[in-house]
Amino acid sequence: EIFNNIIQYQYHGNTHLVYAIIRRKDSFGRLASLTLKKAQEQCHKVFGDHSSVQYDADRARAAGIMGPKGVPNSVSALTGGAVADDMVSTDGSPFQPTEQWLTELKETLPMETVTRLLQHLVSVVDDIVAKKQGMVDEQEILAILNEMTMVGLLPVPHAIVIRKYQPNQYTALWFTAFMWGVIFLRNQHLP
Repeated sequence: EIFNNIIQYQYHGNTHLVYAIIRRKDSFGRLASLTLKKAQEQCHKVFGDHSSVQYDADRARAAGIMGPKGVPNSVSALTGGAVADDMVSTDGSPFQPTEQWLTELKETLPMETVTRLLQHLVSVVDDIVAKKQGMVDEQEILAILNEMTMVGLLPVPHAIVIRKYQPNQYTALWFTAFMWGVIFLRNQHLP
């Protein structure tokens, strides 16, 4: 959603992000073509076979904070994690992803805007690089991207969604660390 909003509403002010998306086009392609088998093979290659490890999502699901599809329960999100006793999982079995779960999850990912952006701009950037025989300054590409318009190429933008901040332990931790960082940096005396 963040990428889509930036691409659709603030494209000209964020050409660095657009260029970074173009440079990492393979990551978006792998995400779009991800299968459960590929994902499990990659996990086993990176982490080994840790079938006895209980992951954070498993603990959250057992506590009733996480739903069976790996999405936080709306009740727990509103209450900050305090949920009713009847929402706690009784079987305690760990989360096991299925192909159906992955398909449903991929259907909820808003990839159309990024995909259309990549379909149009990758060829433009490749042409620029080919004309200069690979010796292109990044600033040149950014200037060309800034001059381009995506009107008519991207899907119709959705309405702007206003979200209300809902405090949780992760944002509180981030905010605390950020504030202490600001305090620390403002009180430094340069020699």
